[in-house]
Order: sequence, then structure tokens, then C-alpha cells
Amino acid sequence: MFLDFIALFLGIIFLVFALSVFIGVPFLPTHKKQALRMMELAEIHPGMRVIDLGSGAGRLLFLAAEKGAVAIGYELNPFLVWWTRLVASLKKATVVVEQRSLYQADLHEADVVFAFLFPKPMKKLAPKLFQELKPGARIISYVFSIPGQTPIAKQEGIYVYRV
Repeated sequence: MFLDFIALFLGIIFLVFALSVFIGVPFLPTHKKQALRMMELAEIHPGMRVIDLGSGAGRLLFLAAEKGAVAIGYELNPFLVWWTRLVASLKKATVVVEQRSLYQADLHEADVVFAFLFPKPMKKLAPKLFQELKPGARIISYVFSIPGQTPIAKQEGIYVYRV
């Protein structure tokens, strides 16, 4: 019985990673230390609208919600969407995650946008970010910079941009 559970769990983990690779961006969780640093650099406070593009398992969403933000994630992987919704339900967290392409995200009302994307998707996303986000909005990018843009801060592999 226990071995069956372990086999099922490992199978689900394999499917999450396989599906992530198939849809274009693999699931790479943000390290907790870096996620906490990203929250500091984002300067999140209650009432802010925070969007995570490629929200994965929701780590950044939950941290933003703890700070009183409206936290919205966009994720294509249905297993990760399901997981985030389950954890949100268990935590009674005010987190919303949509199973939708990050390129279809409505960014107009966002105060902060998080992205942990490889260079090619980041380059494709850059025009949308700077056209849709309101003046003063922050973009927090983990590991990969936004091509052609100069960050206002760079710390520990985290790039901060202001629209």
C-alpha cells in the first residue's frame, strides 16, 4: 500500500515535469530564500495587485497574499494549477490561479509582476510588459534579465524593473 502511494506520487511528479517541458517552460521552483528576497524588492503592501507569470506551485503567490496583496497566477500546467488551488483552499489563502498562457494575462491593473522565464520567452514577453503595465509598476525577474531593458536594481540573481 505504501509503495503504491510512493509510485503514484513519483508518477505525478514525473507528469508535472514532463508536461512542463512539453508546454515550453519547465517547472523550476524559486528557492525560498530568493522568493523572500523578491518580496522585499517588490515592496508589496496590502491592496496591491500582484501577478506571477508562470506561477508554478504558487510560492510567490502565497507570499504576496500573506502581505495582503491580491495574488493572481497564470500557469499552463494543469497539475500545478490544481496543486496551487488545493494549497490555497487548505491555507484559506486569497490566491487565484488561472490555467492560461502568460501571454494572455491582463496586466493593466498590476502593481507588481513576477517572472522566472528563460531568455526566449522573456524577450517575447517584454513588449507586453512595458505596453500594458501602468506607470510605476514593478517587474521582478528571477535569474534572467529582460533583453534591452536596464534594471533599477539587481541583487542575488533578481532583476527589478520599473515601468
